[in-house]
Amino acid sequence: MAISPLGKDQIIQNHKNDFDSKKQTDKGTSFQDAFGSFFNEINELQTKTNDSIEHLSSGKVENIHEVMVAMSKAEVSFKYMMEARNKLVKTYTEVMKEQK
Repeated sequence: MAISPLGKDQIIQNHKNDFDSKKQTDKGTSFQDAFGSFFNEINELQTKTNDSIEHLSSGKVENIHEVMVAMSKAEVSFKYMMEARNKLVKTYTEVMKEQK
């Protein structure tokens, strides 16, 4: 079996076909969907934390450790969301400054 060298046009076409096939199979989520799900997860953590605090205060839950862990998870996720928001706002303002 002889191996023939590829021409420049053939190499470019092969890479283009690879890119097109990856583009069709990797139908990733949109930016809006990704952040929407991120915010929904944070909202769920906050809701679960509020519920666990209510259960603790009403005596339904006696394990304060679980409540504290839920509160910590909610706090960390909220701080992470705020940092992500701050970075997005900063990036947006820098892009708008460059467009002027």
